[in-house]
Amino acid sequence: MTKHQAVVADRVEPENWVRPGIVIAALVVVSIAFKLLFLPPATNMPYSLIMTPGISQSISRALAEDWTRLLLPHEYEVGRFYWPPTVVYAMYFLEKGLGPVGTYITLSSLFVLVTFVLAQVMTRSLVFSSTIAFLFAFGTQLNYQFTYGNLVAFYLILSYGAVNFTIAAALISGRVSGWGWRALFAATLVIFALSNEMWINYATAIITATFFGIVWATRHRLSAIRSESIFLLAATLVVLALYLFVRMRWVHQYLAPGAEEELLVTYRHRLLMIDDFITNFMTLLYLTLSNYLPSFLSSSNSLVYLQDGRILSGQNGYHPEFSHLVVASHLFQWRFYAGILTAIFAALVIERTFRAWRSPSAINAAIFVALALMIVAGFSTHLSIKMRPYNVVPALPYKAIISISLFTVLLAFVCHRAWQALPTQAARLSFVGIVWGSAFVAALTRPFMQSRLLKDVSLVGAGDPLGQILRWLQ
Repeated sequence: MTKHQAVVADRVEPENWVRPGIVIAALVVVSIAFKLLFLPPATNMPYSLIMTPGISQSISRALAEDWTRLLLPHEYEVGRFYWPPTVVYAMYFLEKGLGPVGTYITLSSLFVLVTFVLAQVMTRSLVFSSTIAFLFAFGTQLNYQFTYGNLVAFYLILSYGAVNFTIAAALISGRVSGWGWRALFAATLVIFALSNEMWINYATAIITATFFGIVWATRHRLSAIRSESIFLLAATLVVLALYLFVRMRWVHQYLAPGAEEELLVTYRHRLLMIDDFITNFMTLLYLTLSNYLPSFLSSSNSLVYLQDGRILSGQNGYHPEFSHLVVASHLFQWRFYAGILTAIFAALVIERTFRAWRSPSAINAAIFVALALMIVAGFSTHLSIKMRPYNVVPALPYKAIISISLFTVLLAFVCHRAWQALPTQAARLSFVGIVWGSAFVAALTRPFMQSRLLKDVSLVGAGDPLGQILRWLQ
């Protein structure tokens, strides 16, 4: 066993699955109960939990005429082409068989189960696997599915990604080896690539992390890590190149004037490109880092829980022509928190980078840095899209879903390391309890915050678990 194998595999005795089985069963049951208890009611909003009517009709038409059309990029919505063959068939027939709610519960529970099992197999750490499952089970990153129901497919998409990411981690750590596992990595990457275009963000993250791995392993003469990093980098570049070779035939939706996904390159002024890039970066990174923070730590409480009229009335008539700027100040208050979290995150990454660079034994620091780099690279494609009104509020975290997923892995890793490092059981339980508690309070409070913020950009959010509990108590 090599040194890096021994570090990653913290225990080598045969794994007992009784206790992990009880934990994941409890987590799945509790998360299902939570989802059903606080499922937003269907109103007159144009939402379906699974497919919007236009998308469902286009798929039905394609299946009736020639089902093979869905194997290539096709017009998923009017004027918008996508290439999701490894998802579209499954989602269509699941929705037909189980209905919207059944499909939502099935796929969300499957994702939690998959991530738990993969994490347990990979790390043999119940703290790591249960934390990652808990965070994914109660996270609000996909809450917009209750408005735009097609997002529920991300549970299946992220399950593909979890399998591929675990194989990559197993290869890098030395847990598995050989061309059979390498081929499996490439095959699962292709499946992931043909599920959703956001896989490009994942590919960028893999490329960034493996490049760091090559440099770090070369410096410390860790030939095994260097060799596997080179393979993962090469395989990802090949799959990405082949994907783009086909996909670039349908790119007009990204260059059409006024389209939601219009790229920055259509600007006539570089200043607009630079400013939009900076704004996108800060917004997407904040969406990632704040995902498991309660609403009262990530937005203006006055804006969320009071009406605009009450905020304005508090000015007592001062300078009425510009009093709307007071409301605007509350709307943008989240950017103060974004600066704080970005500074903390950057400081941690810099410190971990120096530690990993100095010593080959600092593999835990290297894991932290690799995950942090993947988080930053995980929203890369959205950096190139023009600023849109909905981006002035941090209420659509699904835009950074790859980065949030990787941040979840990082949080679980930090909990695992804290559990190993802290001297007492009370300290260990307190640390993990704070992380879990913050995520659970966020699950109760963030949906209403997201809905309130979306209202100011003419979008609709759904859900208010905390408000529902308060109404029950009354």
